[in-house]
Amino acid sequence: MKPDHLKVGSLIAERGEKVQGTLGIPDSDLKIPVTLLNGKGTGKTVVILSGIHGGEYPGIETAIRLAAVLRSEELTGRVILVHPVNTAAFFARQQYIHPGDGKNLNRVFPGQANGTASDKIAYAITNELFSQADFVMDLHGGDLHEALTPFVIFSNGGSSEVNQVSDAAAKLMGIRYLIGSNFSRTTFGTAGQMGIPGFLAELGQCGSWSEEEVGAYMKGILNVLKYLRLLPGQVEPMIDEVDYLAEFHTVTAQESGCWYPSVQIGDAVKAGTRIGEMRDFFSNPLATYSADQDGIVLVLVKSLAIHALDPIFAIGSLKN
Repeated sequence: MKPDHLKVGSLIAERGEKVQGTLGIPDSDLKIPVTLLNGKGTGKTVVILSGIHGGEYPGIETAIRLAAVLRSEELTGRVILVHPVNTAAFFARQQYIHPGDGKNLNRVFPGQANGTASDKIAYAITNELFSQADFVMDLHGGDLHEALTPFVIFSNGGSSEVNQVSDAAAKLMGIRYLIGSNFSRTTFGTAGQMGIPGFLAELGQCGSWSEEEVGAYMKGILNVLKYLRLLPGQVEPMIDEVDYLAEFHTVTAQESGCWYPSVQIGDAVKAGTRIGEMRDFFSNPLATYSADQDGIVLVLVKSLAIHALDPIFAIGSLKN
């Protein structure tokens, strides 16, 4: 049975309270902003993360606004918002990685208490937040160098019940493309392995944010909170139909150079379709990259500068 109070680190919200502050990461000087909302009625505990990657602004701004507008007295249940998780990367304008250790935070979950900065953050999120969660939402977007077609990756690595709830909630975000996955070492993958349904949503372009994007994110999240019965009101059908993608395949560069894409995000491509070309500083071709499967271009790096082993595009293959 859950206690009446909601506690994260040293922050405590009693029934009907909203508390804001920071979660200190043990054995470090790291602090991350957190909002706790403990509803008057009992119900599920939902964790909403943003800014796992510091340059993915639509999710961060959405979480900041949710923390401002949600009221505990309206909730039947509890909400924990983190806005953003990776504050060091946010202020460093650092794509993908934490500037202190060079690690991708969404590849080190469930983390380690005695590891580097990213490991410690992931460990704290897993043990302070996921340990009391009934559902996890992780809000992402196009990082500083990448364009993307909006999509949602939902957890299918847990029990049939966990997978079903994750799938049903993902459909309510108003986003066309859905991918079932149990990606290990990620937020939603770790949550799924712990028996917690959830998803990771992607919405936004190239390290920017707009009112339209934040509005779409807000509408979808509030819809999910209604589905989970934390908020009153009817769940809305946000989109006429969704397309399930069977796989999410990322291609990385094999050399450093200048990157010239020849497709756009959202394009339907066939196996063998030319996706782009790498050239040197004298415009000499270094390599051509093509799709290795039929599918939809979900992510496309728009940065001219590419290091060897950098991701350059990702394709989601349509289910038959």
